Amino acid sequence: MLSERCKINLNDQEDKILDQKDRKKFDFLGDNPVERIEATTEIPIMYYALNTTPRKEHPFNVYNDIKSEPTAVGKTLEVVVDSVNKVADEFIRRDISHIVGIGMGTSQFVMQSSGPAFWEWAHITSEDRDSVECLTVDKPYDFQHTALFAYSGSGSTADTIAATKKIHEKGAYCIALTSVAESPITKECDDTIACAGGFDTGGSDTFHYATRLAASLLLAIVLGEKKGISDINFTDLRKKLYEIPKFMAERWEYNEERCKSVAKYYSHVRSIIIVGAGPNFGTAEEMELKFEEMAHIPAKSMVPTRHLHGAIGLTDEKILTILLYPKNNSEKWFDQIAKFTQMIKSPCIAILPDDEDKIAPLMDWVWRTPVDTEHLFALYVVPIIQLYPYMCAVEQGDINPDCQKSNIPKHARAWSMILKPGGH
Repeated sequence: MLSERCKINLNDQEDKILDQKDRKKFDFLGDNPVERIEATTEIPIMYYALNTTPRKEHPFNVYNDIKSEPTAVGKTLEVVVDSVNKVADEFIRRDISHIVGIGMGTSQFVMQSSGPAFWEWAHITSEDRDSVECLTVDKPYDFQHTALFAYSGSGSTADTIAATKKIHEKGAYCIALTSVAESPITKECDDTIACAGGFDTGGSDTFHYATRLAASLLLAIVLGEKKGISDINFTDLRKKLYEIPKFMAERWEYNEERCKSVAKYYSHVRSIIIVGAGPNFGTAEEMELKFEEMAHIPAKSMVPTRHLHGAIGLTDEKILTILLYPKNNSEKWFDQIAKFTQMIKSPCIAILPDDEDKIAPLMDWVWRTPVDTEHLFALYVVPIIQLYPYMCAVEQGDINPDCQKSNIPKHARAWSMILKPGGH
C-alpha cells in the first residue's frame, strides 16, 4: 500500500489529460506571439505549451510530478503486465539478441539505466543512442534479430518518431515505451508498453523516467524467466521490484527533508560532478540533466575512473561531488574519490544503502536507501535525484524550475525559434 501522502496528482493528471490528447499540437504562442513572449515573466510560455496552471512559488508543478512517482511506478507495474508478456514472447519468437534503446535526454537515460539488467538477467546485449544520432548515423545491425525500444514520454517527440520509422523499415522489431497510449510514436511500432502518468505538468520529464525504467526492468525479469536463465532468483527480484513504490512512499518525507537541508548549503556551487557506475551511470546522467533544467547549475556525469583520470584537476572547494553508490564492484574507486574530496576539502555527498559504513563516514551528507541491488537502486533513487536539483532551484529564490528559463523574454524568443509546435 502506498502512503496517503504520496497518492497525489496522478488521477487528477489523467482526468485533465483526457481533454488534452492533442495538446502537443497546441500553438503555445497563440494569435499574438510577440505579446505573449513579452509577457512571459508574468505568465511563462512554458505553461501555455504544457496547458497547465502557472506557478510562482513552491510547490511548483514539477514538484507534484516528482511526488506522483510512487503512485505512478506502482500503477505502471500493474498495467504493463500483459504488454510486457506479449513483448517478451515476441522476443523469443523472433530470437532477438540485441536491443537498441533510443530517445532524447531523459528518454535515452532510461536505456542507460535498464540496459545492464538485460545483460545480466536476460543475457541480451543492449545499447543506448540519441534519436538524432540514430537517425543520421547508420550502424550495421542484424535488424532481423534486433529490437528497437523507442522511448518518448509524450509519444510525440518528432526526431524519435523519425528514427523509429527508419529502423522499423529496415526490419527491426520496434516497441514504443511511452506514457501516452495511442500517441504518434505507437503508430510506428509493432507493440507498445504504455506506462501510467499521462503528460507531465512541469517543464521536465520526471515520472516518465521512473515509470519507463520500472517497465523496462520488469521486461528484463520476464525475459529472463521465459528464457529459463538459471543463475538468477527471479522470484526474489520480482518481489523486490514491486516493493520499490512502497519504499518510495514510506521514505518520501525523509528524502524531501534531506533534499531541503542539503540544498541550503550547495544551491550556489560553481558546478556539480555526479559519479555513478553500471546502471547508475544513467542515474548520474538523469541527475545532471535535472540540475541543468531546474536549477541551471552546470553539472557533469561520469563513471568513477573518469573522475580519477580527469576530474581530479578540476575539483575544488566550489565544486560539489555526488556519489551514487549501491553495492557493486566499484567500491575501490568510489572510496578513492571519497578520500580525495575529503583531503582537498571539496564537498562530497552520497546516496548509499542503509548498511553502508565505509564511504558514509567520509561524506558531508548522505541519503540512506533500503535498496542495495544496483539495478533496483537506480529506480528507487529517482525521486531523490530529481527532487534535490528542484530544491536547489527553490533555495536560489529567483528560479522557476517549471520553465527552463522560458519565463525570461529573450529565452522565450529563442524557444519560439527552435521549439516550434510539432517540431520536437
